[in-house]
Amino acid sequence: MSFRLYKEGQGRWARGALASILFLVGLFATISISQWSEGNNWGSDVMFTVPVIDWGPKVKDLISVLVFMPFLLSGAWFYNHARVSDFLIDTEHELEHKVTWPTRTETVKNSIVVVITCVVILGWIVLADQAFQALRDVVYPS
Repeated sequence: MSFRLYKEGQGRWARGALASILFLVGLFATISISQWSEGNNWGSDVMFTVPVIDWGPKVKDLISVLVFMPFLLSGAWFYNHARVSDFLIDTEHELEHKVTWPTRTETVKNSIVVVITCVVILGWIVLADQAFQALRDVVYPS
């Protein structure tokens, strides 16, 4: 039995990103559970001791591995699953060849419009807040 990737070489970035995200989420969950169990002094019992190196895994270590493994295995499974891989391959192909990306000057102009719009809305909110404070002072004098 050999392990062969589905459509090897296609959709490398999209499939790799999905597998990496699942790996990082699993790592975050594992670290969070480990820190939580240390803070609650839970799962600190040693299950068994390895004789030569005098080290033993704790219950919290086993739970951390049991939480991490499904994320790792699902990342590998999604990387090679036909439906998911076809979707990610098509998405990557479309982003590379069919999407029209803006030029640098268009991006700068659009960013300037966004910043000016944010400043105008900020000014409107500040003026409205000042007006409502003045109205409050008239209606409810101190």
